[in-house]
Amino acid sequence: MKIIVIGYGRVGSQFIRKVDTGAHQVVVVDKERSALERGKPPEGVRFLYGNAIDEDLLRDAGAESADILLALTRDENTNLMLAQIARVIFNVPRVVAIVYDPDRESYFHEAGIETLAITAAGAELLSAGLTGAAVKSSVPAGALRPVPVTNPRVAQRPLEAHDGSFYVLVVGGGLVGYYLSRSLLKNGHEVTIVERNRATYNLISQQVDCPVVLGEGSSAEVLEHAGAGRADILCSVTNHDDDNLISCQVAKYHFGVPKTIARVKNPKNEPLMRRLSVDVTVSATAGLFSAIRNMAPKSPVISVGNLASCSAAIMEFRLTGPTKLAGKKIKAISLPSGCKIIGIVRGGEALTPTDSTVLQSGDTLVGFVPHAQAEAVCQILLKS
Repeated sequence: MKIIVIGYGRVGSQFIRKVDTGAHQVVVVDKERSALERGKPPEGVRFLYGNAIDEDLLRDAGAESADILLALTRDENTNLMLAQIARVIFNVPRVVAIVYDPDRESYFHEAGIETLAITAAGAELLSAGLTGAAVKSSVPAGALRPVPVTNPRVAQRPLEAHDGSFYVLVVGGGLVGYYLSRSLLKNGHEVTIVERNRATYNLISQQVDCPVVLGEGSSAEVLEHAGAGRADILCSVTNHDDDNLISCQVAKYHFGVPKTIARVKNPKNEPLMRRLSVDVTVSATAGLFSAIRNMAPKSPVISVGNLASCSAAIMEFRLTGPTKLAGKKIKAISLPSGCKIIGIVRGGEALTPTDSTVLQSGDTLVGFVPHAQAEAVCQILLKS
C-alpha cells in the first residue's frame, strides 16, 4: 500500500518505526526539517518538507494514488482540513486523523474521516489500570473509531435581515477583526467577537463596544456561548486558513448559520474552502496580485470580480497578436460546462455576442467562468 503520513511527531515517528516500510511505500510530510532530530527514519521512507495544507505538496507526495493518509499533526484543525483535502480533492480511500478533544470528534466523522482518539484511549487505559481491569492491548480497540453511519447536520437557516441589520460573529480579534467589527457596528449591525488569545482578548475588549468571548472559534461550545444559534453571518478572520475553515464549517453544520465568510492567506486554498461549504472567501494576497497583474497593459487575462452568490467570476480575455480564434464564430468555441461568453469589447465598443458573432484579433472577451473552470477556459481562449 501507499501510505502518506502528515506529521513526524511522537505518533508519526513511532508509526514509521513500526510499519513494514519494505512492504509498503511510505511518504512523510512535515513542515519542520528539525523533525528528523527525533530519529533517523527507516530506509526507503521518502521525506517532504512544507505545509501539507497545500494541494501541490500533497500531489507531489503522491496523494492522487495513495491508499491511506494519516493526519497526525498536533493541531486538530490542521488535521481536519488535511483530511478533507485528501477525501474531497484526491479521493484517498482511507483517511485517519488524530483527535485530542473527544468533544470535537464528531467534526471529523461528519467529514467522513476515521479518528484516532488517543486522549480517550489513554483515559480508558488509565481507568483500567487503576481499577484492576484487564487490558489486552496497549491500544484499546476503541481508539480507532470508524465513521458513524449517520451524521445529522443542522438545517441551514435562511438569511434574513432584522430591521436592515445582521447579527455577525467575528472570529479573530486581531487587526482585521478589530476594524471589521468597528465598521459593522458603525453601520448598525450587532457584533460579537471570538478571540482565543487572552492578551488580544483583554485589549480588544477595551477597544470595541460589543461582546467579546474568550475561546477557540472552532469550538461548538464557544460558538454556542457567543450566540451562533441566532447568528446570521460568521466571519472567520484569523491568520490561519485551517482555523477559518473549521470555524465556518462548525457554524454552518452545527448551528445552521446562513452565511459564512473566511479570510484566506494562501490563495490556492480559496477554491478548496468554497468546495468545503464556505460561502465567501476573501484573500488579500489574491487581490493584490490581481491588481498588479491587471495594471500590465498586455496582460491577457483580467479578473473583473468574483460573484459572492456563487463560486464564479466575471473575467476578461484579450485576444492579442496572432490567434487561431480570429475568424471563428462564437458557436465554434467549445467551453467547459457552465462557462459562457457574455460580452465582447471591440474598438472601445461593447457588443452583445450571438452564436454567429465572428471573433477578431484585438477583441476582449467577457466571460462568466466558474472558479473550477478558470484554468481550462484560459487554455482554450488564450492558447489557441
